[in-house]
Amino acid sequence: MIRPTAVRSLARSAPAYSGAFRPSHRVSARKPEFQPHFGGITPGVVMSWVPSLALWGGAAGGAVLLFMSKVPIFQHDVLDKIPFVKTFYVDDTPDSDKPF
Repeated sequence: MIRPTAVRSLARSAPAYSGAFRPSHRVSARKPEFQPHFGGITPGVVMSWVPSLALWGGAAGGAVLLFMSKVPIFQHDVLDKIPFVKTFYVDDTPDSDKPF
C-alpha cells in the first residue's frame, strides 16, 4: 500500500472546488464609505485628467497667441501687457518704406 504524503492527505481532505465556484475568503469586511461625486465623476477621476487637460490647455493658449499675434487689437489689448513681448511688436519701419 502507498503511504499518504502530506500533499495527498491535504488533497483528500480539501473539497474539490474549481473555477468560479470555489469559495472566496474574505480578508476583511469593510463597511462601504461615501465617495463624493458629481454626476459619477469622482475626485480621483478628475485628478487623473488634470495633467492631460493642462497640457492641452497650454497648447491651445499657445495656438491662440500664435494665430492672433498679427491682429492689431489683440496686440494692443493682450500682447502689449506682457513685459518682454511688447518690444517684439514695435514697428520701427519708416513710413516711406511701408507700401500702403
